[in-house]
Amino acid sequence: MPDYDYVIVGAGAAGAVLANRLSENPNTKVALIEAGADRNDKSRLVRMPLAMVTFMAPALAFLGGAKFMDWFETEPEPGLQGRKIALPRGKGTGGSTNVNGQIFIRGQRDDYDAWAALGNTGWGYDDMLPYFRKLERFEMLAEPRSGRHLPSTMQQIDPAYHGTNGPLNIASIRSVNPMTRVYLEAMQQRGYGLNADFNGASQEGAGIYTFTQRGGLRETSESAYLTPIRHTRPNLTVLTGKQVTRVLFEGKRAIGVEANGEKILGREVILSAGAFVSPHLLQLSGIGDAKELTKHGISVLHNLPGVGGNLQDHLDITLEYRAKTTAPYGISWKALPRNILHVLDWVFRRRGLFASTTGEGGAFLSTVPGVRRPDIQLFFCTAVGNTQNAAGFTGHGFLMHVCQLRPGSIGRLSLISSDPKVKPSILYNFFRDKSTMDALRQGVRISRKIIAQPAFAPHLKAEVSPGPEVESDGAIDAFIRQTVGTLFHPAGTCKMGRDKDAVVDPANLRVHGVDGLRVVDASVMPLIVSGNTVAATYALAEKAADLILRG
Repeated sequence: MPDYDYVIVGAGAAGAVLANRLSENPNTKVALIEAGADRNDKSRLVRMPLAMVTFMAPALAFLGGAKFMDWFETEPEPGLQGRKIALPRGKGTGGSTNVNGQIFIRGQRDDYDAWAALGNTGWGYDDMLPYFRKLERFEMLAEPRSGRHLPSTMQQIDPAYHGTNGPLNIASIRSVNPMTRVYLEAMQQRGYGLNADFNGASQEGAGIYTFTQRGGLRETSESAYLTPIRHTRPNLTVLTGKQVTRVLFEGKRAIGVEANGEKILGREVILSAGAFVSPHLLQLSGIGDAKELTKHGISVLHNLPGVGGNLQDHLDITLEYRAKTTAPYGISWKALPRNILHVLDWVFRRRGLFASTTGEGGAFLSTVPGVRRPDIQLFFCTAVGNTQNAAGFTGHGFLMHVCQLRPGSIGRLSLISSDPKVKPSILYNFFRDKSTMDALRQGVRISRKIIAQPAFAPHLKAEVSPGPEVESDGAIDAFIRQTVGTLFHPAGTCKMGRDKDAVVDPANLRVHGVDGLRVVDASVMPLIVSGNTVAATYALAEKAADLILRG
C-alpha cells in the first residue's frame, strides 16, 4: 500500500496550492516534499519586502539570504557574445515566492486564448478568470480604505475581475514614494493613459503595481496556503530537507519518488518543482529524448522529446539615472533623518521604505505603431538599488527597467550527467531565429522620452547607464547585448498540448505515455504570459487541483 494518495514535489507557488486543495478531503493523504528548509514565512528577512535585494547579492550573504536560494546558470549564449546569465531560484517552503519582487500580474487575455488556440481546450482567458478570482483576496475591494493613500486615479477597480475571499492577499503598496507620482505625471505628459488595474479589463497604460503582501509584509505561498492549515489537517505531511532525485515506477506507472535515498510512495506523483527542476527530474527518471537519455546511460522509460524544450523567459534591461534631489530612496547624509524615520515607520506601522520593493510604478506599452497589444513592460524603481544592484542604495537615483514580454526565443534544458547533483545545461538562444532586439531598443527610446518630460526636470541630474552617448541603433544594441538579463521567469519546459513536442495532457496535466504522474508548475505553459509569471502559476495550480479532484 502506498504511504500517500498524492506525493507533491516542490513547495513553491504551485506545490503549496496543490497541498492545500488536495488535502481538503480529510480522507486523502498528501505529502509535500521540499529540498529546502521549512517555515520560511517566519523569517524576518523573507517577510520584509525591501529585503528581496539581499537574496541575490553575494556581498550581503552574511544576512542569511543565501539559504533561501538555489542558483542555475546558462551556457554561453551565442546571441550575447558568449556571455552566461545567472539564474536564481527560491528554495524552501514558499519557493521563489520567498525571494521574488512580489508584483502580481496575470498577463493578457490574448496569452491564455493563445494557449487554447494551440489545442489546450479549457485554458483560455474566460476559463482562467474564475481561478484568478478564487485565489485572491484583493485588498482594495475587501478593505476599501486600504487604498486611500493612492492617487484617486489608482483606486478605480472593477470587482468583476477580482476575488475578495481567496487565500492570497493582493495589496497596493503601503507607502508611495514621491518619485512614483512624478513618474505617473510624466507618463501623462508623454501622452500615455493611466491604468488603475493591470489585471482588469485591459493591461495597457501606466500605473502603480499591486503586490503579494499583507499588512506590509511579503505574502508567500507558504503564508497563504500552508501556514493556515498546518495544525488542522493531519492528513497533510510536509517533508523538508529532502532532495528528490528520481520518480519511481512499476512498469510505466509512477509509484513514488526517491529522496535522500529514501522511497516515498504514493498513488500519484505530481512534479511542481519549477521549469528547471521538473523537466530535469523527468529526464533523470527515464522520460525525455531517448537519444539524450541513452547518451548519459539512463534507461529509457518513455521517449518524450519535448521534455526540456520550449524554454522561455522575459528579457530585461535597465536604464539608470542619478538624481539631484533626495526624493528617491537612498543613503546620504541629507537623507539620514528621513531614513531613521523609515526604520521607525517599519517597526511601528509596517510602512515606508522597508515595506517597498522600490519597483512601484509600471506600464504596459506597445512599441509597434498601430498595434495596441503591449509588447513591453516598464518597471519604475524609486532607488538605484534592486536585485541586479543590491549594493546600489548609496546616493539617490532611479531606474527604468524595460522588459520584453514575448521575446520569441526558444531555448532548451538538457542533461549534462546522470548524476542528480549535477545541474542541467540551460540555453535560452536569446536574439537568435525569431528573437530580435527591436522591442528592447524601442523601449530604451520610449523610456528616455518619458524621463525627459517636465515632471522629472526638478529631480533629474544625469543618465548613468547606458549614458547619453549611446544613441545610435548599433550603440543601443551593443548595450543590450552587454547588459540584458532575464526577469527570472522560466517557463515552458514541460509544455501542455497534444502535438509531438507536448509533455503533458491539457485535460489533466498527466505526463504523456506514463500513468500516475503529472506536472503542475510554470513549465507546463505552452507560451510565456505577458507579465510576471507567479500569478499565472498560482491560477494554473488552482485549476489543476480541480482537474485532479475530478479524476
